[in-house]
Amino acid sequence: MARIYNRPRKPARTTISVRLTREQLSQLVRACKLRQLSQSGYLTLLAVEQVRQDLLQYAARSYEAGKASLSALAKETGLDVPAILDAVASQTSTVPKAVEAFLAEARALSRKLKDPEFYQKAETAVRRSRENPKARAGAAQPAI
Repeated sequence: MARIYNRPRKPARTTISVRLTREQLSQLVRACKLRQLSQSGYLTLLAVEQVRQDLLQYAARSYEAGKASLSALAKETGLDVPAILDAVASQTSTVPKAVEAFLAEARALSRKLKDPEFYQKAETAVRRSRENPKARAGAAQPAI
């Protein structure tokens, strides 16, 4: 009897071409050798991290300007609310205000969903971020 293995599907990928000058290509090759990565892998790493940082900055600026709530920005950017809150906190001196706004939104959402555990998890996330500020950064920055 033959066994059937269900392999996990790999996410679909798209190829993007990049035009570089000779000097830019030379720098890319050097950086790839130092990092021991392929050119494609290195550019993917940089692009993914840069996109994440751009989305975080956009969300933080929008939230600070009062254009949208944390949950709306999370939906728009695809980022999680604690990551956006951390970006807001790192860009401004209004950390207590941002934390209070986050907790107020979490409380309102918890009531709307009739899920008190949701608010408890939000409080736990805030407490942990205060206890370990280095962990708030999320994904590690690529070392170049």
